[in-house]
Amino acid sequence: MTTIQEAVEWITARHNFHHGFDHFQRFMASQGDPQDQFRSIHVAGTNGKGSTVSYLASCLSAAGYTVGTFTSPHLTAHQDRIRIQDQWINDETFVRYTDTYRELIEQWDLAMFEIDFFFACLWFIERKVDIAVIEVGLGGLWDSTNTLHHPLCSVIVSIGLDHMDRLGDSEEAIALQKAGIVKSGGVVISGVKQPECQSVIENVCREKQARLIPVSPVKVLSGYPVQFIWEGKSYTLNTAARYQAENAAVALTCLNEGRQRGWFEISEEALVQGLKQAVWAGRFEIMGHRPLVIIDGAHNVPGIEALCASVKELPHPQIIVFTALKDKETTGMAERLKQCCDQLIITQFDYFRAQTGKALTIEGSELIEDWKTAILSAKQRAQPEGTVVITGSLYFISEVRAWLNSGS
Repeated sequence: MTTIQEAVEWITARHNFHHGFDHFQRFMASQGDPQDQFRSIHVAGTNGKGSTVSYLASCLSAAGYTVGTFTSPHLTAHQDRIRIQDQWINDETFVRYTDTYRELIEQWDLAMFEIDFFFACLWFIERKVDIAVIEVGLGGLWDSTNTLHHPLCSVIVSIGLDHMDRLGDSEEAIALQKAGIVKSGGVVISGVKQPECQSVIENVCREKQARLIPVSPVKVLSGYPVQFIWEGKSYTLNTAARYQAENAAVALTCLNEGRQRGWFEISEEALVQGLKQAVWAGRFEIMGHRPLVIIDGAHNVPGIEALCASVKELPHPQIIVFTALKDKETTGMAERLKQCCDQLIITQFDYFRAQTGKALTIEGSELIEDWKTAILSAKQRAQPEGTVVITGSLYFISEVRAWLNSGS
């Protein structure tokens, strides 16, 4: 019997394995297409897709449905990518799947993300979920989750410049990749703001005879927690992050469409309650007071822009601790952060894709290579009345969150 640690280590060691979308599609077909054996909502986007998944799942749970979610990357443990009613897949089940399918997985030479999605599908079937909300890993068109043939609806939350080496060097090219999740005759919810990107999505929907539903504007009110008006109704979120109102509106659009089409029954009370109860760890999450300590997984330029819009309302002095991955627009991210805080501390962490602190440093920033020392220094400088924001890679935020939760 494999232990949970051995199972996770075996799977994560396969993170660089990849034989392409068609290969994985054939594998899933060989297993009876488990991804099509439950109802699903498919969510893509440069930023906000994880939060949108959380809002969708929370509202559907408030309406009485058993809801599975598949997201990435993980924040606490590898298994937290796969959840039902916000509870991770248990160790016993994860190990059982590993033992049962190890030989088959090695025969097909599957990658880590493909294995995770396969295991998620098995668990959702086994536990008879009413619906699963599935987050795209990267892009859309060639993502492993796009083996979903018949989702109730395809959701595109936002478009921004990220993963340009894989998805294209313009927002329009990236929009085309994200629109790869659109299904023939399907329903598409789009929170995309840029007219040129929305035009790309409209063209794909026209070609596939899919119905495109844009998200109505939101009016965000000042104060904490975030309150916003959408289609004449008021909603409250359990966060200080103003940008989350946009993601919540995407979820509301999807849920309202589902209610009208009879996909599910959901009351206005469940929508209000679900949004208010939803928590998405690592996204503008308050980790301490005096000083106020916030972690936020803003991992690209659009994410940093959204973060800065919320940071400006926080108490001063504002100290930001930042690090990022090598494949990001790190100079632009650091420069924008420098503009929206009193002090910017650059740091680094131990991860194979992580950029060095030296390479991240810009004029006017300070380099403290050890990230724990950087955070302790930031807290000291912020004083009890100030704010510390720790941001950058989600992999970094995962480590920071565990450390802060340990009492550091």
